[in-house]
This record gives sequence, C-alpha cells and structure tokens, in this order.
Amino acid sequence: MPPDPYSSAPSGSYHIPAEPLPDEQTEPRPQYFAALSYFFEHPDWAMTLLLGSLCFVIPVINTMILFGYRYEIVEMKVRFPDQLYPKFELSRFSQYLVRGLMPFLIDFLIQFVINIPLQVSIWMMIGLVAAAGNSESQLMVVVAGVGVPLIILVNIVLLTILQTVLVPVTLRAGLSQDFSQTLKLPWIKDFLLKVGLQALLFNLFQFAVGGVLIIPGYLLCCVGIIPVFFFLWAPVLAHHHAQLYRLYLARGGEPIPLKPLQMEPAYSLPAPGSFPPKPPL
Repeated sequence: MPPDPYSSAPSGSYHIPAEPLPDEQTEPRPQYFAALSYFFEHPDWAMTLLLGSLCFVIPVINTMILFGYRYEIVEMKVRFPDQLYPKFELSRFSQYLVRGLMPFLIDFLIQFVINIPLQVSIWMMIGLVAAAGNSESQLMVVVAGVGVPLIILVNIVLLTILQTVLVPVTLRAGLSQDFSQTLKLPWIKDFLLKVGLQALLFNLFQFAVGGVLIIPGYLLCCVGIIPVFFFLWAPVLAHHHAQLYRLYLARGGEPIPLKPLQMEPAYSLPAPGSFPPKPPL
C-alpha cells in the first residue's frame, strides 16, 4: 500500500503531498447540493451553528474567525475525506483567529483595490442621472439610459470575476498558513486555468442559494440572517473549496504545502440506520 500523502509531517516542518489521494486519480464530480446537506450529518451541527453565529456578531474579528474555521474544515476534508467535519469549538478560538488572519488580510486588500474603480463607477452613474435630470437634451437622457445599465453590468461582471479569483488566493493562504506561500501567481493562474470555470459555477450557485435563504432570515426579525451568513460563508464555502482543490489535484495541479496536523480528525460517519458514535474525549 502506498504511503498516505496527507499524513502528518514531523513537528516544525511542512508536508507537501507527493501524489493525489487514491480517489483523486479519477476526476471527482462536482456536488453542489452536498455542500448544503453535509453540515447536518454531524450530530453536533446545532451547537456549531449556534456558537458560530454568536462569534459572527463580534465586530472586526468575526471575519477572521470565519476564515479560520472554514479552512480548518477544508484541510480536514482534504486529509480525511470520509470523516465528519470538525465542529466549531470555543476552545479553538485563538487558532481560528491565527489561521484566518492571512486570508482575511489578502481578501481585504484585494477587495479594497477593486473597490476604487467600483466607487468611481458609482459616482459616474450618479453624475449621469443628475445630468440627465437637469438637462433638456434628449441625447443626455439616452446616454444616461444606456450608460447606467452598462456600468451596472460591468460592475457585476467585475465582482463575479473578483470572487472567482479570490478562491485560489484565500484557499492557498488558508491551507498553507504561510505568507511566503500565499501569493504564488503561477500557482493561482494554474488553478484558475484548471478549475476556474467550476469555481465560478460554485460561486453563482452560492449566490442563488443565499438569495433564497436570506428571505426567511429577514422574516425572523433579521436575526435569522446571522446563522444564514455563517452557514453559507463557513461550512458551505468550505465544502466547495475542498471540492475545487481535490478537482484541481485530480487534473494534475500542484499540491499546497500543509503544516503538520494540529488536531485529531473528526469521527467517522455512522453506518446507515445506526446511532452516531460518540466523539473522542
């Protein structure tokens, strides 16, 4: 039997998987709805949702917590694909913060840079509408009528591309946990060439699901939005990113260097019709 390429490395060193896992030798099929259902397979999903939602309301650091927990799930899904995901634990609060710092900073900086032309386009739309309203020229009205929808369309396309590009950037930061390993432009380009379309489709799927789930969140006096956001941006995105990474490896992609495992894997899925086993103490 060949050695497990995802086994833990010696303390203080990086472990670079030498080859894909056995089930990655054939290309995995994308599973969109599995990202929604697998969360509820864990017997402690309700507590994870409650604690994650409570941490989500903490200002500033809530996004770092979300990133940290998301990529802990991704790593465990990559290392142990047949195991349940790790539940959200307050005892790992500091680990979530440390792990989520780099993907948070990179995400923030990229979005800040992209936000500059977006803000300019918003002021352009306001200017066109104001000019059309103050002008008696039909031409100005036509320009505003064509220009404003066009600018909105361009912004939507730019934001969609941005969210797709952010997938490999934050994924590499969250898994490697090493700043020097994060902005590897050749790797990011290779990832987008191999699975960029699938990343785009996953993002569009999540936007559609979010649009549906946000409605009952608003109906619950807006309080329900918090668990919806946590559910979508932590476990659901983690499942999508784990799928994308495994698909990338199956298509001959370069593995991300992983640090030695810092926690025990979750316990296995229960057999059909049986009670779930107790988690390890």
